[in-house]
Amino acid sequence: MALSSVSFEIEFTIDNLSKSRKAALSTLGQRIGTLRPAIFAHDITRCFLAREMLGSTAIGSGVAAPHTIFEQVCPPLIHVTHLKHPVDFRAEDARPVDVLLCAVGNRHDIRWLHIALPRLARLAKLPHLAAKLRAAKSGCAVEDILASVGIYSERTMPKKAA
Repeated sequence: MALSSVSFEIEFTIDNLSKSRKAALSTLGQRIGTLRPAIFAHDITRCFLAREMLGSTAIGSGVAAPHTIFEQVCPPLIHVTHLKHPVDFRAEDARPVDVLLCAVGNRHDIRWLHIALPRLARLAKLPHLAAKLRAAKSGCAVEDILASVGIYSERTMPKKAA
């Protein structure tokens, strides 16, 4: 199975409240916990914070890509969050982060990780796509933007040639 054939669940939210990196990651952990009820939200948040301790997940242009691998079997998820209040993620370019491109999945099949991280980084490096993400108002709009860099949902997965 080709890497591009991995389908992601894609979610989108706007975070109007978080004003720090810890608060943004905690809110993100809570949201993912509702989407992955077999995993405690507190554990998800703890994983995000532990990953940040290894080094910032900021990838430039006001974008960060927090990610973690779950022991539990679960479908891969990309969660895009627009932060109303940009926060300091200790980015190399010193730009505050206002877009979180979160990737999570399970350790039993990590093809999702090999797809998500380099393509999310590419998205952050393309200013017109990062601007589109900031302007997105719906999950469908976010799915279309992600599909343009090869991250597909069930809806945007290219149809196989007959």
